[in-house]
Amino acid sequence: MATAALAGAEGTEPVPGGWKGKTKQGFPVYLGVREGPSVTNVRITYKDDICGKASPKNPTLTMAVDENGHFSGVVYPANGGVEIEGTFTGPTTLKGAIVAGESSGLPGCLGGRFPFTAHPKGP
Repeated sequence: MATAALAGAEGTEPVPGGWKGKTKQGFPVYLGVREGPSVTNVRITYKDDICGKASPKNPTLTMAVDENGHFSGVVYPANGGVEIEGTFTGPTTLKGAIVAGESSGLPGCLGGRFPFTAHPKGP
């Protein structure tokens, strides 16, 4: 089933290619957008108050983008897990969050929700 325009993304699919952004903590977020659309090749960084900085990546993760422009998936499954979720609010705008479970880095980590925004990488 082919996906037409995304209702939640101002009637337009996100621009395919590399995307980059920053968390509210100022750390980088990188991901790829493929036609379909889907999100893949996720590389994220966040800082847990107890355990410090973590930079999980998952180059094989592929998440379908639904008709509302939303996607979610597990970037790192062990130790409480690290997930990413987001919504394309336009063809060049993504708002989302990294969601780290407790002990997502080491036992005793607090985890949390780390919001981010991203846009297509320039030429």
